This record gives sequence, structure tokens and C-alpha cells, in this order.
Amino acid sequence: MDNTDVDNVKPTEECHEVHNVDESDRLVGQLFCSRDQAWHFYKGFAREHGFSARNGTTRLDVEGNVKTQEFCCSKEGFRVSKVNTVDRQRAHTPVTRTGCKARVVVTATNTNDQWVISNNIERGRCWHVTSNELFNAAAGGYHNVGFTHKDLYNALQRGKAKEIVDGDVNALIAYFDYKKHDDPGFFMTYSVDESGALYNLIWSDSTSRSDYTCFGDVIAFDTTYKDNLYGRPIMPIVGVNHHHNTIVFATAIIADETSQSFEWVLQNFLEAMMNKSPISVVTDGDRAMQRAIKSVIPYAKHRLCSWHLSRNAQANIGDPKFTAAFSKCMASWWTTKEFDIQWRSIVSEFNVQKHPWVIEKGNTRHLWAQAYLTGHFFANIRSTQRCESMNASLAIALKHKKTYLDVVRAIEDGISRMRMNELKADYLSSHTKPFQITKLVDLESHAAAIFTRESFRVFQDELTRETLYRIEAEIKSLSDECQHYILSKYAEKNRKFEISFDSRTKTLICSCKKFETVGLPCRHQLHILKQLDYTYLPGTLIQSRWTNDAKASAPSYVDLNVSPEVMQMARFAALRSTSINQSIVVNNVRDPQRKQRKRKEVPKNKVEKQIRRCGYCNGEGHNKLTCPQVKLSLSTSTQPTSTDFFEDGME
Repeated sequence: MDNTDVDNVKPTEECHEVHNVDESDRLVGQLFCSRDQAWHFYKGFAREHGFSARNGTTRLDVEGNVKTQEFCCSKEGFRVSKVNTVDRQRAHTPVTRTGCKARVVVTATNTNDQWVISNNIERGRCWHVTSNELFNAAAGGYHNVGFTHKDLYNALQRGKAKEIVDGDVNALIAYFDYKKHDDPGFFMTYSVDESGALYNLIWSDSTSRSDYTCFGDVIAFDTTYKDNLYGRPIMPIVGVNHHHNTIVFATAIIADETSQSFEWVLQNFLEAMMNKSPISVVTDGDRAMQRAIKSVIPYAKHRLCSWHLSRNAQANIGDPKFTAAFSKCMASWWTTKEFDIQWRSIVSEFNVQKHPWVIEKGNTRHLWAQAYLTGHFFANIRSTQRCESMNASLAIALKHKKTYLDVVRAIEDGISRMRMNELKADYLSSHTKPFQITKLVDLESHAAAIFTRESFRVFQDELTRETLYRIEAEIKSLSDECQHYILSKYAEKNRKFEISFDSRTKTLICSCKKFETVGLPCRHQLHILKQLDYTYLPGTLIQSRWTNDAKASAPSYVDLNVSPEVMQMARFAALRSTSINQSIVVNNVRDPQRKQRKRKEVPKNKVEKQIRRCGYCNGEGHNKLTCPQVKLSLSTSTQPTSTDFFEDGME
């Protein structure tokens, strides 16, 4: 500690808190009236510099009173190693103590019961430059900035109005044209109606197109978000990456929700994705979507959104118990025979055999029941909630009706956040090691090195449950290369699973079909591997889309033969794209008709408006505040007498 004479330091500003401190050297010598006041000061200091603070080491004197108190960054120190328990129910929390050294020490004085900062603060790795520091450094304080928040808002609005001076759609097309200069793989196409107004639009950048080659086996799309000036549905086409996070392949803005519009979107989507069709598609129960999927991608397996089905069950039947039973029946990994028995039992129990909605869902069970969808790969996507989450983020970013250009930029911001989350997940998967919880060390370590962290979590859950099964029978074929096993679950001997193993190709096929549906080994396959003393996962049980190297073979749409001069011009064009110069726009696409706001209908038998009367005199043409009688009574009642005057003024 520094040898600061804490008894001779004079308090500054009468021990008031100081929050606008930029240099650590200025903190030494600051005086506070109490330890709590020093704590509140350091919390404010930490917040300004981009980190959170906590109480550190406390030292007492011989009488047990606090003599020195340390305040430090919340990431100071390192986590103590914990016991490696196998029966731990909760997942291990991420490491939060990373050894940051940002701290300050306050010491109690011996005279005035005050606290002084007696030790220099060390700049930690968690410090960030905030907007406050940038303002102070650039302008010397807020009073020198020269504009208010309202001025900034008005300037932005003027800039937006200048961008769309030649039309919202023309500005959007020009914006996409500029993006093509910087991104050679950018795809955009649109159609117009008879009047020349924009009808349908779809776009996708090179990163999304590259992601589709790796994760385009399953797509989902929905059209619930319509909050723009034209009331047009926004249709994000999304999927799931190797971290089980949502990724956007393309986005479309369509004129209406008809099968023709959906067919146009899907046809151009396949054109953008080099005519690679998805294996499976997840949508809501819209019939126009179903017709478009059958027409454009007839070989894709179609699945209805489980969330919409549960909501519709509650809306049509109105019984929460039926909704719970229906949801369980929809998600359970039964066989088709078991499902039919359970479905008839539920329908009979709630007496809904003749309900039209129940009849319709019974006839289309192959579109929503897990029992009928088992064996088809869906990447664990059961609903369109990934589209709904993107729509929710759009609703937050676009609080009011916005132009197409505003909508596109808000979508790009959302996609940028998704890609940032993917980069964080990539870093964690490559630079951290998951906590192992089983005794199958080699097998678990091999899976941890191959799969991403989220995929390994799913694998680990299956690995811990393989102990619930045992081999009831082992059947050898005529050739020694193939073996068949029959497994049963503990305390559920009636439910059996058949597994075949080919030692030549190291292929494991389970009757539950979970590997074919999800893409990760099931607990039954892992139990057989343990019985065969496998210390690694065979390649037949590893799908590359769930591994750390899932994007290793992803193509790049950037033309490497482009000269540096052309690339420099493209980057310059991209910088100018933030403020489009409309004078060079050559497109002539009209804006669609703006959606009119709904007005409240006035009832025909509406009672005539009542005449408002004064609440004081019951007269017409004025209210109680402007009533002449009230003014008259106040003027007479508030005139003080001489006695009142002297009584009010005397002590």
C-alpha cells in the first residue's frame, strides 16, 4: 500500500460523491463520509468504465472494526475447483472469475471517522471506453457538444427523408445495388404488379448462402410480422446451425399470403441456393404454404408447427387438460401403432369424436405427430418459434410503421447479432473444455473434442441415460459381421428396442430412429458401444453439421480474382451505401399503396354528444377553471384583513 498520511488529508467537496473521474491517479486521496458512500462511488466509477464491482478483502483492527476495505472488479480472482460429482443435478456454471486486477482500497482515518482512497487503482482487462468518455474527449463535455437529443433525432429524420426522395422502393433497390459491389455473392430479385409497384422481394447475402450449403437441410418460415407502412408480410427463411442457434438464409417481403406468392418466394430461394432443395420444412398450418411446398419442393418432408397446434387446440376445444394431452401425444416418441391407440383414447376420453378440428387433425396426423415423423431429419426443429423470435426483435427495433429501407436495416442488425453469437459460440467450443460427468472418459472426451458445446450437451444427456438399459437378448446372424441386440429399459420391460450392428462398416441402426431424426447418437446406440468397449464414436454416428468443423467445407462467394482496385472501389461504394445518393438511382419501381389506418366505426344509433357544463355553476360555454363566479368568489375571499396580514408576518 502507498504510504498516504490519512490523518492529514483534507476532504474535498465536503465528502460529496464524485462520479466523473477519468484518470485513476485522481482517485487517490478522495475522501468519503462513510464506507457506503465510497462503495456507491466505486460502483458508479465501474459502471462508467464498462465493468461491475463487488466487495473484496476486508481488514479489521485489534478491536474488530473495519480498517481497510477493498472494492474490486466482479471478475477478480479465479474460481475455486469444485468436487467432481457424478450425481450433480445442475449443470456446471460458466467460469466468471478471470483474474481481472481492477481494484481500489479505502482506509478509515483515525480522526474524523472518514474514509480515504489510499491505494492506486489498477487498470483491469474489463475496462471499456464508453460514450461518456468519447464525448468528453472529443468535445470536452456535454455542454460543448452543440446539439440535443431532439436535434439528433430531427437530423436523422431529415437524412431518412432525403434517402427516399425518389421513392422507398427505389432507395431500397439502390441500397441493394451498393451491397452487391462489396458482396459479390449478394442475391436480390423482385417482381412488380401491373401498375409497376413492388409486389414481391427476396434477398440473401453471401454468408447466408454459404450457411445454407452447410445447414440448409431443414428450413422454417412464417409470415406473422406485418408492421410496416404497407402492411406487407415479412417472411424470414431460417434454419439452425451447428450450435443449435437460429440462422437466416434469406428474407422475403411478399404482397399477400397466397400460394402464388409463396411459390414465387420458394422458386427464387432455390435459385439463390444453387437449386439445392431442403430435406424438411417446418411451417404453420397455412394451406397456401402447404400447396406451395408441394408444388416447388415436393420431395421435402413437411411438418406443422407444434406451438401453433397447441394454441389452436386450446382455441378450438377450450379444455386445458385436452391441450396438455394433445401436446404430449404430439411430441412423444411412440410407434405409429402406439400413437393410434393413445389418440383414440384421448378423443374418447374428452368426447370430441365429432369435433371438426379433431377430425381434421386426425386425418393429417402425418404432418404433426412425432410418431409419424420419426426417421425424417428435422434438426430438432419442431416449431416456427425461431421465426417468431426474429419477428419479436423486429417489433422492438421498429416501434412504429417504417419504410422498407428501415425494415431491411433492422433485419440486417438482427442477423449481425446472430452472427456475433455464432462467433462467441465458436470461441467457446474451440477454447474451452466441457465438464465431464461420466466414467466413460475416453468416449466422452472424444465426443467433447468433435461436437460443439450445445451438441455435446445433448450427447452427454443421452450418455448419462444409457445406464437405464440392459441387453435382454443378442442374436447373431449367419455372418459374424452383423449382430442384433434387444434392449429393455429399467422397470419398463414391455418397451423394447432393436439394434443392429455391422462390424464391417461400424454401423449402428436403432429402432427408435432418433439418430436419423435428430442427428446425434441415441442412448441405445451408446449402450451397445459401451458393451463393445468402444472408446470413440464411429464415423457413422457423427453428422458433420453438429461438429466444430461443420463450416470447414463451406464455399466462399467472394471472387478472389478481382483486382485490388476493383475491391477498393467496392469498399468505397459500401461506405457510401449508408447515405444513398438518390441522384444516380435509375430504377423506376413505384411504392406500393400504403396501408390505411383502421378507424373506429361510429355506430349509427350513437347518442348525440352531451353538452359539457361547468362543474361550479352548471353553466354552458366554460368550465370550472374559467368560471366567472369562481374568479369572483376567489377575489373576495382572498383579500386579507389588516389583522390577518400582521398575524401572518409576526414571529
